[in-house]
Amino acid sequence: MRVTAAVVTVMSMTAWPDTEPVPPPAGTPYCVLSEDVRPAGPDGTYLIDSASSPGWIQPQPAPPGREPTPSERLAFAGFPNVSVFDVTGPGGVPAQKVMTTYATNLDEVITLMNGAAISGDGGVTFGETGETPLRESPVELHDGRYFATEYYPDRTGPYTARLGILTSSAVRAGESWLRTEATLHTPDELMNGGAAYGRPVQLADGTILVTVYARYVATGTYQAELYASDDGGVTFHRRGVIARPAGGLWFTEASVAQALDGSLLAVVRRDGAKYSTLHQARSHDGGRTWTPLREVRFAGMDCVVRGVAPRLLLTPGGLLVLSAGRPDNWLAVSPDGLGEEWTEPRVTYHNRDGIWDAHGSSGYTSIAAVGPHRLIQVVDNCKLPGTGPDGTLNETACPAHGKFEHGGWYGIRRLLFTVATPGRRLDLDALRRSGELRVSTTMNWTSPYRPRSGPAGALDGSTGYWSSAVATGVGSYELHFDRPRRLSRIGLSLRPGHPAGARVYASADGRSWGEPVVTIRDRTDHAMRYSVLDRTARHLRIITDPTLDCDPEIGASCSMLNEVELYS
Repeated sequence: MRVTAAVVTVMSMTAWPDTEPVPPPAGTPYCVLSEDVRPAGPDGTYLIDSASSPGWIQPQPAPPGREPTPSERLAFAGFPNVSVFDVTGPGGVPAQKVMTTYATNLDEVITLMNGAAISGDGGVTFGETGETPLRESPVELHDGRYFATEYYPDRTGPYTARLGILTSSAVRAGESWLRTEATLHTPDELMNGGAAYGRPVQLADGTILVTVYARYVATGTYQAELYASDDGGVTFHRRGVIARPAGGLWFTEASVAQALDGSLLAVVRRDGAKYSTLHQARSHDGGRTWTPLREVRFAGMDCVVRGVAPRLLLTPGGLLVLSAGRPDNWLAVSPDGLGEEWTEPRVTYHNRDGIWDAHGSSGYTSIAAVGPHRLIQVVDNCKLPGTGPDGTLNETACPAHGKFEHGGWYGIRRLLFTVATPGRRLDLDALRRSGELRVSTTMNWTSPYRPRSGPAGALDGSTGYWSSAVATGVGSYELHFDRPRRLSRIGLSLRPGHPAGARVYASADGRSWGEPVVTIRDRTDHAMRYSVLDRTARHLRIITDPTLDCDPEIGASCSMLNEVELYS
């Protein structure tokens, strides 16, 4: 089957090479996950609390009835993605734009169509839907552009393929997209097929990474790979292979993210057995080499993890989250931000009919941070249909029999979750706006092209590179409270992706500072990291050490306070 970028949407997962299914190891059951997303207890530091009930994104407004009419069922929406854009609101106030995109056509080889809906209140409500060229979630590049790939590469030769690239300026923030084409280069002979799956990653040196599952002549099937571009997305070369086919099994959708320590973690879908299962590998050299693939396992559970379409998210608070589905939709977390062990897996949404566990939702999900300790997950209600040999709709995954818990709508829903944190987090931005906190700082660098840079950038809940307080050299950032506060711990993110240092001082009167209460040396941050304070203070001073190889627009020397949190 020839797959071209211009004429396809989400490929049916039944269209794979004929391979004898391989059962899981004898005696190892498949995981059955808890459906209890309960409030965090005093000892459950990293439990995810449900912050709201599932809300409809599409249809909009929310469906008036339990079951759609035959014509309403033809308004297709499935396979969702979600992205969060750091923007500035009226008066330059930091804000977020949440965009959900989804397929609006059959799960077939037909013209690609996608819809989008926008939220300006952190994903609580979404407005009317419109068309978008996006299939996969974009990432903000260091140069300020938003960058995404189209879904399917188009083979152009034995060792090359063409991939559509979509970019949007920070000013437009996803409102309009410029399409260009990149060339993918691989050392092995390609067959047609495959997809560029998942959110891109940009390393600190500017390299853009995308994951692709490609099919090769040597094996006749798929493997999960990583491609890298050092020219801003004009050309990509295969940097490493995450998972090669073996034993009648092949690997497709791979989600890659930078973990808290800067390593790359990949979670990959494996096919060819009775069920799709999830596996993972890690790279410590920017994706060139990968550790041996191993099964994803949940802490304290001896079982095989089923799933498709894995998604990884490192939150600004340093929690690594894994989202996947089929059956149902679920989340699991890695409290240390590394992903070596996944804890507290929870079913977050299902739409069952009591007949087959894979009926209902497709299990394709997406997640994004809408705050340092808050995230949104989007799911579909019913898997999009394909067509049968006679050209009629194949709705076996979501038949119109009236038995589904949430009805037979082909629609998109959203869930919001809050990550519990130890102690009471002080809302520093709210305290500043109310007058209970005053900030004095030398970290005042900003630019019309970097509107989120400035003193408020350290308090806005985002760990985006340019959402920082910036100094041209040594930086001083002081927090002056209206009264003494008992402070238990501090969270800091310095210059993202670069080794940096800082010292934290506490004072009762704002004049006598003494020795540092926290010292950071040559630490590379990709999210906030936390240190114990155990001090009562009215004033806090953070001194950021200068670093070299700074952005030319700032100068030869710079320092950043990307984000700061305090707990009492």
